[in-house]
Amino acid sequence: MAAINMNQELFEEMRSGSTPLLVDFWAPWCGYCRRISAPYDKIAEEYSGRLTVGKVNVDEQAQLAAAEQIEVLPTLVLYRNGEAIDSIVAPTSKAMIDEFIRNALTE
Repeated sequence: MAAINMNQELFEEMRSGSTPLLVDFWAPWCGYCRRISAPYDKIAEEYSGRLTVGKVNVDEQAQLAAAEQIEVLPTLVLYRNGEAIDSIVAPTSKAMIDEFIRNALTE
């Protein structure tokens, strides 16, 4: 299962859900964003049922990106109980994303 493409409404709904939410804020013109797309989809598969994995195109959802204070792409933000609990900017590998998730969820 690939990451879910999210708009403002879906983001708000999923963020307030009981399952933690990982969101990749990205843009189609961002080369690095495209490079981590496949590893990010793999994260979505591996964490299915334990973590909701979504993507927000900042070009299409500029107000959402501004509200979440996204300044650098890609930025991954982990939400739990409606609140951002941690973020990582420009992860270099799937292993780095895995470690980020594990550390953020055990704190």
